[in-house]
Amino acid sequence: NLDSLRKQGIEVGRLDRAYQMLGRTARQADLKAQGHAQINEGRASVKSAVGRAAVGAAALAVPTKVSADYNAIIRDIAIKAGIANAPEEKQMSRTIIDTSRDTGMARNEVATVVNELVGAGMDLAKALEYAPVAAKFVIGQGSDGGETAKMINALGQNAKITSAKEMQQALEAIAFQGQAGSFEASDMAKWFPELLANMGKLGITGMDAVTQLGAMLQVQMKTAGSSDEAANNLKNWMDKISSSQTVDAYGKAGIDYEASMQTGIQQGMSTLESSMALAKKYIEQTDPKRAAKMAEATAQISKESNPEKAKAMMASLEQALRTGDIFSDMQVKAALTAYMQNKELYGQLKRESREASGILDKNLAERRETSSQKWKEMAQSMDDAMRSVGDAIRPITDGVAEGLTSVAKGITSLSDRTPGLAMGLTVLAGGALTLQGLLGSFKIGKGLFSLARGAMGGRDAKGVQKVFVTNAGDDDKEGGKGSKV
Repeated sequence: NLDSLRKQGIEVGRLDRAYQMLGRTARQADLKAQGHAQINEGRASVKSAVGRAAVGAAALAVPTKVSADYNAIIRDIAIKAGIANAPEEKQMSRTIIDTSRDTGMARNEVATVVNELVGAGMDLAKALEYAPVAAKFVIGQGSDGGETAKMINALGQNAKITSAKEMQQALEAIAFQGQAGSFEASDMAKWFPELLANMGKLGITGMDAVTQLGAMLQVQMKTAGSSDEAANNLKNWMDKISSSQTVDAYGKAGIDYEASMQTGIQQGMSTLESSMALAKKYIEQTDPKRAAKMAEATAQISKESNPEKAKAMMASLEQALRTGDIFSDMQVKAALTAYMQNKELYGQLKRESREASGILDKNLAERRETSSQKWKEMAQSMDDAMRSVGDAIRPITDGVAEGLTSVAKGITSLSDRTPGLAMGLTVLAGGALTLQGLLGSFKIGKGLFSLARGAMGGRDAKGVQKVFVTNAGDDDKEGGKGSKV
């Protein structure tokens, strides 16, 4: 048998060594495979730990940020109102949250409206009382929260509207007029603050200021190309009413301006309405024929259904008003033209808007039925849930923030004084790893060690190794035994 093996080229004396080499090769492969598996397991463990830590941090960061942003607005209001850290601050926050839930207006937007009102000098209690009706107007009329707050402030300061009931009535009237004409309620919120100031200078306040201004803006839209143009035309008219140039022009025409204005007021007209009536009288007195043509043209324009013809007739009427004196200003002339053409509409809108009620609730309900608003409120409810969680954990997160701030300041101070400690501090900071992260790192190290052992033939890096030396001359001896060293 041995001869047969030798004839086939097999060195029987070396079989034992071959078996040993085969064993070592298998062991190397096994260790390398084990090393790769350990490294992959450790890497996955570390990645999982870091991932979970990141997700956990993000989960805490979101509600913390939402709560902090809202709390910043609340504190700003509280500081202005002098109730910071007082029980009233929490009650204010609760009122704002409830208003948001009941009206569908975003919580921070409600808080911003209250902040605008308080910032303009309004008492906090009154601002909170106005918040629900303001929110109804914003959502129902598609208005801007900031502009609505400015309008409410103007209604209080310039129109002298001071009760919640009258404020709601005023906003109902504005909403009604916005739907009755083409000068929308959201545009009124933009222009009312400035124009109400002019009305106040004319002595027109209360609901009279609201109904007359709203109706007049609707009338102005009949001859203007945009809401801004209509508002500017009316603004220029009011600016010119009592100017010295206007008074002089009336005097030259033989009209006592002050006495005539007073007569109009005694007949139940406001200063604004009296100024329009006096302008008509001025034209009639200075040019009776032109005044007659103007009256005829106005009547025809009101009946004309063809927009192009009405436009041409309007241009003709505007030309008729060019007297070369107080009505030479295009914007002033346009304001007068619009009023004279639509005087009946003005009276109707003024009367009906005063009696308007239920518009705000109706429009709010209609707006909240839309899919768009439903999705907005869904997002707002999620945001408020985050706010609630953030409020609950705020003592902890605030404590962490304070602690980290102290640590950071301490590190800065130590590092500035002893730069050599910076490296040690950085190493110590690594100790913040989670236990799972450390175990993962250990597994990676273990895997690397296994790979190293595999590369060394399955032997340990240290220690005495057994070595077999085979004498070349013993190949022909039976068994092929070598000498063990």
